[in-house]
Amino acid sequence: MTMPVSLSAAPSATRLPDAVYALIAPLLALALTLASPAVLNDGDTWWHIAAGQWILAHRAVPTTDIFSFSAPGIYWNAHEWLAEILFAGAFKVAGWSGAVALTGALVAGTLLILTRRALRDGLSGIPLLALMLVGFSLIAPSLLVRPHLFGLFLLAFWVDRLMAARAADKAPPFWLAGVMLLWVNMHASFLLGLALIGPFALEALVEARADKRLKVLRGWALFGVCAALVCLINPQGFHTFVFPLTVMNLKTLGSIVEWRAMSFDHFEPMELALLALVGLALFRPVRVKPLRLVVLLGLIHMALHQGRHQMIFGIVAPLLLAGPMAAAFRGEQPVSRRDGALWRGGFALMALLAAVRLLVPLERVDTPTAPLSALAAVPQVLRDKPVLNELSFGGPLIYSGVKPFIDGRFDMYGDAFFFRYDHMVAGDAAAFDAGVAQYGFRWTLLPPAAPLNKVLAGRPEWKRIYGDDFAVAFARVD
Repeated sequence: MTMPVSLSAAPSATRLPDAVYALIAPLLALALTLASPAVLNDGDTWWHIAAGQWILAHRAVPTTDIFSFSAPGIYWNAHEWLAEILFAGAFKVAGWSGAVALTGALVAGTLLILTRRALRDGLSGIPLLALMLVGFSLIAPSLLVRPHLFGLFLLAFWVDRLMAARAADKAPPFWLAGVMLLWVNMHASFLLGLALIGPFALEALVEARADKRLKVLRGWALFGVCAALVCLINPQGFHTFVFPLTVMNLKTLGSIVEWRAMSFDHFEPMELALLALVGLALFRPVRVKPLRLVVLLGLIHMALHQGRHQMIFGIVAPLLLAGPMAAAFRGEQPVSRRDGALWRGGFALMALLAAVRLLVPLERVDTPTAPLSALAAVPQVLRDKPVLNELSFGGPLIYSGVKPFIDGRFDMYGDAFFFRYDHMVAGDAAAFDAGVAQYGFRWTLLPPAAPLNKVLAGRPEWKRIYGDDFAVAFARVD
């Protein structure tokens, strides 16, 4: 007698374990971070490490400018000092390889928090992998050796724990407020963490029984107050709350690529994310709780308004969408198999990749943000004189012991200073002459395409002393 074959059981035999789908994105992120030269293609990395080294050497956090010659003693909120110490420590241990390895660990750890939440919410298989890859695509353009990656890791952990509290129908534990002690001293995104308490607290209040609402309100309010008070433990005190809002209102942001609004004149990961959301909504009824939907829409607005916020959307959106997607795809996902061997193997592979990165030294070469050959060609006697430099060159100058005119700390310099600098390098001869009169520029270090180079080439009192594909240096002959 022929036994009937169960068609519904057949596909499960060929489906991969959940660990495979969950580990792909963290492994991919770690491998790309450790291997890609692009993670070091940012001039700010240099001054962040120099700041960490200064803090370790002086056992103090600077409150005024210590690096430039144009703004000595001006107020500087070194709000990322703890992250800078950790980067400087990694650099001391293993040079640039150590800094990159720390960056890779942060990125992989962030994605592991996302996959862990998705698995707990019941999402697995292809939908899990797709959600993680879209989230990673939004983070990928920001994979740089900079403190904001600490902020992303803490943001993922924070939202995950707030969601865990909601799932348990409890207020968050008070130990979680202690996370703010790290966050407020690592990155200004701590303010977003505080703001996200509100929607989850209101959701808890709305969904609570009438006789429990006072208890719910008290629990969440006490947690929020405790978290805010912990944020006061920083070198700048209450001013740290004002600082992110001040930065967001700077007109300078419109001139900095990573802060510009999306224009859709070329493909960006945010476009992929929006198309994926529209396609998902049309394909399956994904139902998100009202207040969480408000958070998602707010983050989309932020990402469209300023490109830098795409990475925030890439962190929070997967955490909020995993549960609703699991409900939408229920019945079509692979059977969950807790394959401990695969998880152990995945973590072992991550450790191996990090070890290889630590053991293989990274040597810095000329890049559009690090004109090392040009800087080496400038005589020491000139390096000690005032320089008009490209903003992105400020970090390498600081690291090399040269005081720049400007660097990536645009919040410290302010709008008026930045736009005056912008006029000078754009070839405004009158603005440049006024700058020479005030600051006494003796040399310049700018990209080859900077219009000011043409102005200086036509002046007999200025002589070109070096030029390559990354930078051109002029010096005053007098």
